[in-house]
Amino acid sequence: MPQPSKKIKPDGIRYWVEDRPPLPLSLMLALQQVAFLGSLMTLPVVLGRAARLGVVDVASLVTLTMIGAGIGVMLQALNRFGIGVGLFAPMHSSSVAFPAALVAVKTGGLGLAFGMMSIAGLVQICASRFITKLRAFFPVEIAGLTVFMLGSGLGLVGLKNFLGIGTEFQCVPSCYIVGFFTLIVIVVLNLWTRGLGRAFSVFIGLIAGQALAYQQGLVPDEAIRNIVNAAPFAIPSIGKFGWSLDWRLVPDFVIVGLALSFNCYGVITIAQRANDSGWKSPDMGGVGRGLLAEGLTNIACSAINGVPQTASGGAVGLAEASGFTSRIVAFVLGGLFIVLAFFPSVAMAWISLSPSVIGAVLIFVASFITIGGLKIMTSRLLDNRKTICLGIAIIAGLGHDTLLVQLDHLPKELDSIFATSLSITVLVAVLLNALFKLGSKKKLSHKIALDHEWPDSVNQLIWHLGHQWSARSEVVARLDHATNELIDVIAGHNLIEGEATVDISVAFDEYGCTLKVCYRGEGFHLPPKRPAPEDLLDNPDAVRDMAGYLIHHLADSVKINTSKNITSVTLHFSD
Repeated sequence: MPQPSKKIKPDGIRYWVEDRPPLPLSLMLALQQVAFLGSLMTLPVVLGRAARLGVVDVASLVTLTMIGAGIGVMLQALNRFGIGVGLFAPMHSSSVAFPAALVAVKTGGLGLAFGMMSIAGLVQICASRFITKLRAFFPVEIAGLTVFMLGSGLGLVGLKNFLGIGTEFQCVPSCYIVGFFTLIVIVVLNLWTRGLGRAFSVFIGLIAGQALAYQQGLVPDEAIRNIVNAAPFAIPSIGKFGWSLDWRLVPDFVIVGLALSFNCYGVITIAQRANDSGWKSPDMGGVGRGLLAEGLTNIACSAINGVPQTASGGAVGLAEASGFTSRIVAFVLGGLFIVLAFFPSVAMAWISLSPSVIGAVLIFVASFITIGGLKIMTSRLLDNRKTICLGIAIIAGLGHDTLLVQLDHLPKELDSIFATSLSITVLVAVLLNALFKLGSKKKLSHKIALDHEWPDSVNQLIWHLGHQWSARSEVVARLDHATNELIDVIAGHNLIEGEATVDISVAFDEYGCTLKVCYRGEGFHLPPKRPAPEDLLDNPDAVRDMAGYLIHHLADSVKINTSKNITSVTLHFSD
């Protein structure tokens, strides 16, 4: 396996992974993330209401979930002892777990729901041990597809909130006014201001939008009373709702663990790409460490009675849009989450956020994630197999909300895997990718006759293989150029004895491509240094030396071997 290449700092990032922002700035960045992630803190409320909890107990559930979120973001940033991806990758409450959790609540109360979530966490820990060996089943194009569906799914959730669909403010004009106002403030600050204005565009937009929502009567008076009447300080009741297991529900929560793992894989891919301009493919070792951190987080949430967490693509997208991806901020954010859990009024304030304000924020953040996923997918050459695989998976995912949710008679064991468009998209893509690997060749040999048409034959062969293997167009272009230079040296210097042909064999895997050109005849030397300009005019061998320099420059490694008058030249290209 090749060594990881050095990461390149993206242009739009002010504070990179290991940079240390000043403490006041870190606190403000963490507060912005708290405000954003708080807008997603709906699952504890919905779950608490399903369990018929009172307002105080729902707030307690939210505060315990905040502690779990704080633990999770710090574990992800840790990158020590094999735990954590080492990037800024906060977590939020996961809707993936809601169907199974609801079944557990109805079966044995909240305590059973929290106990069973430990099973999902154990599944994620097990998945983290095997993910590095499954890169062939999670190629770059599926990573891009996962990111795309995360972004589009987040955007659709945002759009529903923006329009007030499913709330008491549906079809209320003031709801649209607040949503458009919030989005305009965020976009203007992000595009046409610099420094702190851009960095805190989402936070400022959220505060301004919520103020307008209150003025327009979109914040219920009861929500304001709950904030005012909340205790100024309270120690969270760890394990308040109990903990138990029911082995009949194990299959449901195994599926939940797998679905959470799919989401974590996609979000960590977003984080890796956001922090490296030279990003080529997911670092599966980092994905494995991230899965381990998330699994441990969910076991901790299970123990303290917090709602399960999963990596937040929105929070990572917000960090990228703001230009601050320092993992140091993650520790400040984690500490802030835990400290704020001792102030119930904060939980009440989160519950009071207007849906249209939440929708505007989600739409803004989702735009970065969705386009990032498209860029990842289109960075690869795609043949018919890959096109069909990705196309069907996208159709299955986009059709989820309009078709699959109308099927009331799905087996309950499938509720979690079909709970989100992301789960079904990744499942379909992985299965089709594995199926289409049948009959797909990873090695190919071809004989090229060195007549006047050999350049066209080489070009067609190389680009056909590039599409079949979903290689990056940049790698295929380098491979094509180097192969042409190499064969031109062989043919131009009459190095072949007998029939004027060369044998080309090409092998491709998830890490790169190796090309071997063999012919009968004497060997030659390809110097890695550029010849002097005057040598190109006076020395007839300088043209070959220039070709050698270009080949060394294009390929990552070059080896020449001659044995029994058979010469082979091997070029390797990392992908």
